[in-house]
Amino acid sequence: MTETHHAPLPDVYPSSKQPTSSTYSKCKKFGLPLIGLLTLLLAYISSFTKPVPNSTFDVPASPQCKKPQVYRPSFNKSVNLILNDKQFKIDSIRKLSVAIQIPTEISDTNPLPNDDPEYYSEFFKLHKYFEETFPLVHSHLKVEKVNQLGLLYTWEGTDPSLKPILFMAHQDVVPVNREIWDSWQYPPFSGHYDQETDYVWGRSSNDCKNLMLAELEGIEQLLADGYQTERTVILSLGFDEESSGFMGAKVLAPFLLERYGPDSMFSIIDEGAGLLRLDKNLYIAAAVNAEKGYVDVRISIHGHGGHSSVQPDHTTIGVASELIYMMENHPFDYNFSLDNPIYDVLQCAAEHSGFLPPHVREAILKAPVDEGKRKVLTEFAASHPDIRDLIRTTRAVDVINGGVKANALPGLTSFIVNHRVDIHSSVNETVENDLYWARVIAEKHGYGLTFHDEVIIPETKLGHISLASEKMLEPAPVSPTSGHVWEIFAGTVQNLFQNEILAEQKDADVYVTGGLFSGNTDTKYYWGLSKNIYRFVAGIFPFDQLRTIHSVNEHISASSHVSAVAFVYEYIVNVNEYGHD
Repeated sequence: MTETHHAPLPDVYPSSKQPTSSTYSKCKKFGLPLIGLLTLLLAYISSFTKPVPNSTFDVPASPQCKKPQVYRPSFNKSVNLILNDKQFKIDSIRKLSVAIQIPTEISDTNPLPNDDPEYYSEFFKLHKYFEETFPLVHSHLKVEKVNQLGLLYTWEGTDPSLKPILFMAHQDVVPVNREIWDSWQYPPFSGHYDQETDYVWGRSSNDCKNLMLAELEGIEQLLADGYQTERTVILSLGFDEESSGFMGAKVLAPFLLERYGPDSMFSIIDEGAGLLRLDKNLYIAAAVNAEKGYVDVRISIHGHGGHSSVQPDHTTIGVASELIYMMENHPFDYNFSLDNPIYDVLQCAAEHSGFLPPHVREAILKAPVDEGKRKVLTEFAASHPDIRDLIRTTRAVDVINGGVKANALPGLTSFIVNHRVDIHSSVNETVENDLYWARVIAEKHGYGLTFHDEVIIPETKLGHISLASEKMLEPAPVSPTSGHVWEIFAGTVQNLFQNEILAEQKDADVYVTGGLFSGNTDTKYYWGLSKNIYRFVAGIFPFDQLRTIHSVNEHISASSHVSAVAFVYEYIVNVNEYGHD
């Protein structure tokens, strides 16, 4: 039975890490989804094609990057079927392919579901498809619709005292530009499967109908096997993650918070990174356990119009240009702390791969005990575009407007500065930096300065510069990569890949670490529900696949898709068998 809930849109996130009370808290939090720079970092590491001898230092005798303890479920009736049965794979490909063929595109600005149901017609088709394709899920689980389109599946456990497991994904997809439709190798909503390459093609094949279908398939197979979960299992599917989740996850999360309370989930699993092959035998599963923050700052130069034949020393466009120049030439400082999840990835690569230059490996491995090596490591990371933005706050001027006519002075010039906030910084600190440079320019050119309603320098006859932070999200709390919950998660990944998927590759080594996203997922609304949030899709993803996400020719390996199904199956069982609250 499907229940529908018309939930109001909340104004704030249910979070244990809210911004401090300040002028900046006037703005709502916000974040955009993207794969982040993590894969680029690993691509850089793997770009060295020849092993380098360890001639200048010794690798530590006791590595810090160790394989986690394997957690093998005793109930594993269908794991071999999922991974190795030809017919299961064909059926799984078909299920994903049909889902891709339903174009649940979402724009940046969308109507409320109640106001324009026709706008969301493809989503209703997807819901109907789920009902037809996963009959056991829809007959055994409680299915609720939150804000018309958000899907909440609840598999009630036999022991209500145990914290539930929460899986997430999103139904929506990034729109496909019709002008470059012909650039796709296969039509973007075809769901085409190429048996020769084992690729499934199409928008959402890798972001993230693959994950959504894997979660539903894994639960469906457990039900088919007669499994009864002790611990409640929840599947929460938003519908506008690609436009920040304001109507989907932002409503689903407080709905769950009200029902279960704060810190009520054993763990939360959402879209994220997977396994990446660094060299022939080395695989790193970087489960993203941290996300950078976000803030947009609108800066406006308010001056006076007039005929361009009677011009001031600097027009508002000129003043804006100088301020932009100052900001771009004074970036935020690099801050490479060893508790940054990226250090764990680098440490694994340095200890177990011979492809990094010796001085880089030495800097990575000795950084915990040698301040000089930490400096070398920071300088190395700062010198590489693939890494540097993971260890600092970034600032980019993305939008600018000013002037209306060639012979008229621009009375107003404004621009928007987008920031991705370092995990060791804050929205306040970021905005204060912008405010500092705005003050420098205001004082230099004799302008006033305001921040929101606060007058910092009174307006002058030339005008004033105003700043307003429009959207903001503090950096996500960093989820632990130690302790009982992490051990079961990492141990499930280790068992699935080391002992099952890569079992025939005898010299394969798999390591599980944390990771960092430069963008944000729907998990930004779920911080208050668990301290253990891991953004991970259990597949082996070549770099060429990851580069197609949100782009032309998005595709995924069908083998990686079925491995994600197997992970959901094993993880639910492992948490039931080994988990304790």
